[in-house]
Amino acid sequence: MQPNSRQLDNEALAAAARLASGDLSAAEFAALEQRLLTDDAFRQAYVEQVDLDGEIERHLSSIPVDWPSPPQTPRYVWLGALALAASLLLITTMLALVLLREDRVASTAPQLEYVEAQLRGLRAVAVATQLEGELTTADESIQVGARVKPGSLRIGAGALQIEFLSGVIVRLSGPAEMHLLTPDSATLIYGSAAAVVPPDAGDFTLNGPVSAIAASGSEFAYSAPDAHAATIDVYEGEVMTSLLGESGDTLLNELVKADQTARFADKSIEVTAASFAQSDRVRVLPIDEMSLSVTDEYAAAILADRPLVYWRFEPQQQQGDLVRNVVSDRYAGLVRSDDDSVKVERGSLHFEPSPRSRYFKLTEPLADLNAGDFTLEMWVRPNRMHWGTILGLLPDGQMAVNRERHLAVLEYANHTNLVHRPATMRFLYRYPSNSYDGGMNVFSAESCTPGLWHHLVAVKSAEGIALYLNGKLRQVFDTLTIKDEEPYTAVLGQLDTLRPSRQFDGQLDEVAIYPAALSTADVERHYQIMTGASSRQ
Repeated sequence: MQPNSRQLDNEALAAAARLASGDLSAAEFAALEQRLLTDDAFRQAYVEQVDLDGEIERHLSSIPVDWPSPPQTPRYVWLGALALAASLLLITTMLALVLLREDRVASTAPQLEYVEAQLRGLRAVAVATQLEGELTTADESIQVGARVKPGSLRIGAGALQIEFLSGVIVRLSGPAEMHLLTPDSATLIYGSAAAVVPPDAGDFTLNGPVSAIAASGSEFAYSAPDAHAATIDVYEGEVMTSLLGESGDTLLNELVKADQTARFADKSIEVTAASFAQSDRVRVLPIDEMSLSVTDEYAAAILADRPLVYWRFEPQQQQGDLVRNVVSDRYAGLVRSDDDSVKVERGSLHFEPSPRSRYFKLTEPLADLNAGDFTLEMWVRPNRMHWGTILGLLPDGQMAVNRERHLAVLEYANHTNLVHRPATMRFLYRYPSNSYDGGMNVFSAESCTPGLWHHLVAVKSAEGIALYLNGKLRQVFDTLTIKDEEPYTAVLGQLDTLRPSRQFDGQLDEVAIYPAALSTADVERHYQIMTGASSRQ
């Protein structure tokens, strides 16, 4: 039986009130959004309720200022009203994106379209990392490396891969439409999406005809041809699927595990065993193992600035697990890995996640490195957004059995225990290095897109510390005139030699360690030689 108008008005009023009070869970919010998209009568009642609230507000605002003041409105009521206004505006924006479109797929060339939700203060929730197919874009902001705020993504053909700031990777295959909500949630309006939820990413919610909450370490594909049917294939891990009622509460739920398929139709969920052939699986686009194209001119420029260590990872410089330093016969690098998660291939150093400790390390310590200035320079290509240590300088000869101390740490910082923008580079300097807490930090001016090579330079000088990412400088000034004669070793790929913690997932190349501070002009020159572009453009 269809609800009457009074019942619809009451339901619309109740939904708005719960939204304002913050009582809606993520699943209930998704159910409300879905009902607004599919239920014309409820949507009309909801819009009328919003208009009525606006009209009341307009009349109240016209009261003369010399009228007796009414009782003070509690602060929580105003906060609720603000939350209601923001939420209604976001939902209305999403509705406009859908209702104003008569055709899902353009009849001309395939289109990639992104429309940002028009709300102030929204922050990016994802980064576009790969495009597949010949796509024309309706918005120039959608390109590899673009930071994407909450809004609507629509693709007519091909595929778009985005990486949420939580670390979750989603591949959207056209024709499809997805609404991006937060760093760990989205709504699939129609089409197909594949998602990989890394072990350190936390849960990820993909809403649609059914709500799918994937646990850490899961991989699944979600297909929704329309608002009334869906299929979820779970390749790894597990996904909790929930069929929601009109109130937003769960009516039915089923846990779908690896090698199982869940089908939603006729208000039911059916879970069956499945065997997925590799050729049939809708996977995220793999990050290719693209090598860095290095010219002789670049290598000559590095050598001219006289580094102590310069690892180029060319085949002729590798002898078993040893990588020769091209500057001298000293300071070779050693691969420590018993499961092939660290290897030298195609002229670069590759790191993959492993449950075991694995790293790349100096064969002998650097004496007097911290007695004056020093510089760390390299090219970095992360495979995904994560918190991973790229290089650490550690006091040599530590006897700890659980963890080791650091003089400096250079890392890819995403979802750390510090305040910074997502997916940046971090340079930590800590002297004296006799504790595990605190230190001087500087973060890069921009985020780092997975799958792209980035030029990274960290400098410690008597005036402070500096960090360059693709030529752009950030620095912290302090007096660092230190007489430190302690020897230090370099460990690359994880936090230290004892723990498999903060493992870097990606590639490194052209790693150089200098016993001096490179100037801004030096860094700019190195970057220009490699890229042909100025960092100041």
